[in-house]
Amino acid sequence: MKKTIFILVIAILGIQIQAQETKTKKEIRAEKKAQELQAHQGTRIIQEKWAKDKTYVLEALQVFNKQGETFHLNSSTNFVYINGDKAVLQLSFDGLVGWNGIGGITVKGRITKYEVNLDNKNKPIYISMSIQGSTGFQDITLWISTSGNGEAQITDLKGNRIRFTGNIVSLEESTVFIGMETF
Repeated sequence: MKKTIFILVIAILGIQIQAQETKTKKEIRAEKKAQELQAHQGTRIIQEKWAKDKTYVLEALQVFNKQGETFHLNSSTNFVYINGDKAVLQLSFDGLVGWNGIGGITVKGRITKYEVNLDNKNKPIYISMSIQGSTGFQDITLWISTSGNGEAQITDLKGNRIRFTGNIVSLEESTVFIGMETF
């Protein structure tokens, strides 16, 4: 009898010790959230450096016209390329012949205005720039999220606008192909 009670007490203590060693769902979620936050902060630091140095590419996966229509794109031929004070905007559709030799239009230009807003660490990086190219001026508003996604709205002097969405990558990671300049 004493032996049975002794074994029962040891079993109960063992269960309590094991219960203390396992984490609750709440603790597991908190740890996972902390790990994700740390990863996003690391990504944010890299993206802020790209934004300040002007060395990144928005490889577009979709384009939206001003009527709201959506077109899926090839990211290697549709992009916003920023390298120092130079910029390249390219829109191309597979299977078409265009002015740039790859089914669309390519605008190369010089960045005349560039402003980066890094104030709020919980919101996307906001970039506003103007580009002077052979076709005139284009204003670009660009957002970079910590998930690696980006969005750029491009507006010309006539009010025509398109919006690219896709992935933000460094110049080294980029797989873009620049076509011939339109003019």
